[in-house]
Amino acid sequence: MGELDWVSVGPADLPDGRVKTVSARTHYLCLSHFGGVWAAMDNHCPHQGGPLGEGSIETGVDGKCWIRCPWHGWDFDPITGAPPGGHEDTGQKTYPVDVRDGEVFVGLEPEPAHTRTVTDVVAETLVNWGVKRVFGMVGHSNLGLADAIRRRVSDGQMGYIGIRHEGAAAFAASAYGKLTGKPAACLTIAGPGATNLLTGMWDAKVDRAPVLALTGQVQTQVLGPGAFQDIDVKSAFEAVSRFSQPVLSTSNHAELASLAVKTALVERDVAHLIFPDDIQPQASDAKAGTPGGRVAAPVVLAQAGDVSKAAEMIAAAKRPMIIMGHGAWDARASIIALAQTLGAPVVTTFKGKGLIADNHPNAAGVLGRSGTPIASWFMNECDLQIVLGASFSNHTGINRCKPTFQVDFERLQLG
Repeated sequence: MGELDWVSVGPADLPDGRVKTVSARTHYLCLSHFGGVWAAMDNHCPHQGGPLGEGSIETGVDGKCWIRCPWHGWDFDPITGAPPGGHEDTGQKTYPVDVRDGEVFVGLEPEPAHTRTVTDVVAETLVNWGVKRVFGMVGHSNLGLADAIRRRVSDGQMGYIGIRHEGAAAFAASAYGKLTGKPAACLTIAGPGATNLLTGMWDAKVDRAPVLALTGQVQTQVLGPGAFQDIDVKSAFEAVSRFSQPVLSTSNHAELASLAVKTALVERDVAHLIFPDDIQPQASDAKAGTPGGRVAAPVVLAQAGDVSKAAEMIAAAKRPMIIMGHGAWDARASIIALAQTLGAPVVTTFKGKGLIADNHPNAAGVLGRSGTPIASWFMNECDLQIVLGASFSNHTGINRCKPTFQVDFERLQLG
């Protein structure tokens, strides 16, 4: 008993004759309090995995009291975990319990030495590339990957945010990418868990936000014949992702993870990795990937002639107006200073709302379909549009007939 790790599972406030589910390290246990005695056993019923801690202590036909599984009514002794008939060796595994100063402790064997896995290599690579947040839902087909992420969270290298629907994870990761310029990951199981990401992934793709999708998949041995939740995830993500690859036993796992994050960062797009269930816990001693020497600083410089022409246009304008989009996020302080120097109004696109405070003397509202009349008035009256980090979509509503110069990091967006 001295070699056990005693793990707290909470206060000793469970009424006599009741059970509940508790967690101790990575174990889920059924904690019972019966006849003044505390006991803990495996929470999963051996029949079909029903949660015993969500059941109750009932009196059986034999007059004895049993923990009754809430799914199919299997019974177990509340103290020994034995089924009716008294065969304790066929019942639930039990764990020592100690109550100290109003707190319940359960004795667990020390954790065995961890064998490094394929998904450990992937998770370590993501950390090295700066992926600090994972939004997701854990389920049967991503447990190995989830455990690798859990280890990084325990080490303080990552943050994990659990969600109730995969769509929320997708939109959260998209928003994170828009606001930070760095990719967050969204984690799902196979099948519908993966496809639930698609709307949020399109949000990220259209808005040029870096995102990493990590989806589980059925075991490789049943991939194709139509196993439960077996769908062609790679094809499902083909249109929305710039990079999408399965992680197989023969893959270069660190390189795949590196390419996924690099693609998300450089292309400001969606990258996708698919993890078959049986590959995730496979042992690996491969080194994690790093970004060293693989990404250059994203510096964009305009040609000298273009800068001179822009300066001439500003000098000649009597009523210049600045249109600031979400792409100008990092330069907003300099843009506002320019507006103050010129005495120019600043309107924003709908996505850029908030880049200049509404009560700022140079603020002139939001332009476009979701905008304000004052912003449209300024656009109609100006003689030069200085368009910074904004597109010419129909929703933005920028006048195509006015003298204009535009600044954007991507040449394809110009004009």
